[in-house]
Amino acid sequence: MGHSPLTYAGAAALLGKIDRPVLDVVDRAVGSGILLGAIVFPPALGLVDAKMELTRIVRGLLDTVSGRVRGAQGRDRHDLIAAAHTTLVLSALFDAISEHIGPSFGALELSDAEKVQLASAPGDVVTQTSWIDHLVRLDLPLPSPRAGFEENIQLELVGRVDRLIRDAVAFFEGLRVWKHLGVDSQALRTSAVRRWEVLYRERYLRLGVDAPEFLVWASLGEHAATRFDIGAMGARVTSLLRSQSETLGKLYDLLALTVAAQRPERASYRWKLISAATAVLQKPLLRSESTPDGLSFPSVADGFITPRFRVAVADPSAAPAQESWWSRQPVRTDLDEFMAGYLAHPDAARCPLVVLGHPGAGKSLLSNVLAARLPAEGFTVVPVQLRRVNPEDSILNQVESALRDVLHDTVTWGRLADESAGLTRVIILDGFDELVQATGVTQSGYLAEVRRFQTEEHDLGRAVAVIVTSRTLVVDRARVPEGSLLMKLEDFDDEQIAAWLSNWNRANRGSPGFRPLSLAAVRVHRALAGQPLLLTMLAMYAADRDAPTLDDAEMSMATLYERLLDTFIRRQVIDKQDRAPTGTELERLLNERRWRLSVAAFAMFNRGRQHVSDHHLDHDLDALTRAEATVPQSGFHAPLTHGQRTVADFFFIHTAQADKGSGDDRRTYEFLHATFGEYLIAERLLRLIAGFAAGNQLYLSDPSAHEPADDSMIRALLSHEPLQQRRPVVEFAQQIAARMPATRRGAARAAVGDLLATARARSAGSYGRYEPVPVDVVRMIAAYTANLVTFAVLLSDRPPSLRQLAPPGADCVDWWRSTVRLWRSGLTSAPWRSLVTGLVLDSGDDGASRCVELVNGDADANPQAIESLEAALLR
Repeated sequence: MGHSPLTYAGAAALLGKIDRPVLDVVDRAVGSGILLGAIVFPPALGLVDAKMELTRIVRGLLDTVSGRVRGAQGRDRHDLIAAAHTTLVLSALFDAISEHIGPSFGALELSDAEKVQLASAPGDVVTQTSWIDHLVRLDLPLPSPRAGFEENIQLELVGRVDRLIRDAVAFFEGLRVWKHLGVDSQALRTSAVRRWEVLYRERYLRLGVDAPEFLVWASLGEHAATRFDIGAMGARVTSLLRSQSETLGKLYDLLALTVAAQRPERASYRWKLISAATAVLQKPLLRSESTPDGLSFPSVADGFITPRFRVAVADPSAAPAQESWWSRQPVRTDLDEFMAGYLAHPDAARCPLVVLGHPGAGKSLLSNVLAARLPAEGFTVVPVQLRRVNPEDSILNQVESALRDVLHDTVTWGRLADESAGLTRVIILDGFDELVQATGVTQSGYLAEVRRFQTEEHDLGRAVAVIVTSRTLVVDRARVPEGSLLMKLEDFDDEQIAAWLSNWNRANRGSPGFRPLSLAAVRVHRALAGQPLLLTMLAMYAADRDAPTLDDAEMSMATLYERLLDTFIRRQVIDKQDRAPTGTELERLLNERRWRLSVAAFAMFNRGRQHVSDHHLDHDLDALTRAEATVPQSGFHAPLTHGQRTVADFFFIHTAQADKGSGDDRRTYEFLHATFGEYLIAERLLRLIAGFAAGNQLYLSDPSAHEPADDSMIRALLSHEPLQQRRPVVEFAQQIAARMPATRRGAARAAVGDLLATARARSAGSYGRYEPVPVDVVRMIAAYTANLVTFAVLLSDRPPSLRQLAPPGADCVDWWRSTVRLWRSGLTSAPWRSLVTGLVLDSGDDGASRCVELVNGDADANPQAIESLEAALLR
């Protein structure tokens, strides 16, 4: 493999292919070691004796590339641009040195005695050899989306240039003529670096006339003041950079500057891909068969809001699944410029761009808009929905499967790639998290395979950029190749929310009875409104004339979720029946739907996941609910399973389906936002506890007429994972409990005490078939008691003492210590850490009177802090 065009050797070799006379000189210079008139490699002493040969060569190379880059595309353009930048850096370096030394520069040549000395003892001339070696092989990075123009100068280039100048001066000092010139070496080093920076800036912007990519990169970065200095040298680019963007329209305009104006033929596969991609812009923002009647959604072209984002580079210290790591990266708003700079950069064909976000953050919509906005004259885009391909296939086979799905035709990647000769191919792998969830396998090497695919394509002369989307929390299931760009989508800010609401109100202003939604109303629920999908759900809820308004400042998060679920479940129950149910029938159907959704939430939580497979959901429904016959469907469809019936018609539950249509479908389900499942868990548990309390009261009022209350369902659901693992569950439960009447809440608290007293003595009861994970008796008792203590605390009017928590007749201090040790021995690291950071034992003197409180601690605390918290629970 040849040198990179980021190095002098690579740039010279590449540009020499274009200009044969230049290549001849380069061959002599590099092969003979010519540097500023000095002969470096002794075997070539007699070939050339020129004073400023290398400076002239570099200038010639720069003149060559400026003209050639205008008509190039794809990999050729990438390589030419990199070579142009390399020669630009070096030409500025040589001229900076020459300007400082002045006319005496021409006197820097080797004497005959020095040449003989070099020939007889070449190993003694270290600085000279290392200088040439360093010059020829040193990479000189381009500005890029990861390091804009200013950052690249300060972080990458200045240090390299300073080293080259320092080594050159060290070489000059070894020449006999140097001491007669009267040049101050230190002054030369200092002034040459400053002068290089001035020359580099001037020539960089001038080169941007022929290669607009240079001006786009000049606009990137935290210190992108250069964008305002482009002026007349890039008036069109300057105008675009300062313009506002609608639906990534600026991205199209910027990239269109870099490509030739030649559309693909209508019969080509490229044209069909473009037609499919651009059709998305006219489709509604939310496409679901279960959306309410009477509402209109803006089209993607009219309603898409360009997201804010953060960017980082993958390295060994990266932790992209952790919010705390991302918080150290600045929030950016220049997505059009960033993507234009990325896709026009040579690095795009070497490492994938990984786009991360929470469920409902808009990753898939962004990928659709990107596919529609890349100019067909310079890019061929292949969208791959990973939920629809075989997860065990190679990248190549997955791409070809997606092509078949989009084009309704069999076409090989090789044929499409050859049809796209001279262009940049872009593959969008949407839904890496779904690939993981649908298979249940940690796809640790998948992104490495993506990078290998890019390398192999590059070796074939084909530039292929790859964009991979994934849920943030799943990215830790993969090894992200070092050097890859990571992008995380951010929540909407107030300005973006207002723009989204304006689009929503405009689309529905003609709907009878529509209630426009204001920014003030949704800001009451700011944590939800910042996420595109949840904002959509708030808007749908607010449009219901019968639903309470959103702008109630006293409405808790739990109350809002209760109303959201009430509204959506009621709508589905009524709309999906042959006749509208009434009275007790309606109430039964509503409660049944809600219960089955709760089972789905527990199916995910008790397996420690954010998703559940079709098979596992069916198993849990069979174990926890009354068995029901599978419902057949008409036509060619397979019968609906229990799991499919549970999630059917709810657009806030997403179905991932690997290898769709192959006959070996593997479905998984997840809530589009985890908080829906967390609310359902908290609500269901409090209902069960309240029901157990009411059953106890009935039994005690007349044992002859009533059976003792059954705790089997509570035990079954609470015996697998501590609720502290998902703090929103506890927070929802606290908010729901706060609304309970005092007498009902007191009865529920007493019922939890009864459950805690028998927690270690009772069996699984009538729900023994419910086994979301393999049975481990110690773990199950530990999780069950931990969850009961959590409920005992949150149902109490004030933090309960150990005396109030312990079973009647037990030594409360010994019972507490025994219980805490049970948790430590039965739970793995993460659940245990969630407990010790979520429960606090106060520091009172009387052990029995010490109280337990719920707190929202840091589960990522360091080991010393965890040990301190553990000790405090056992004091």
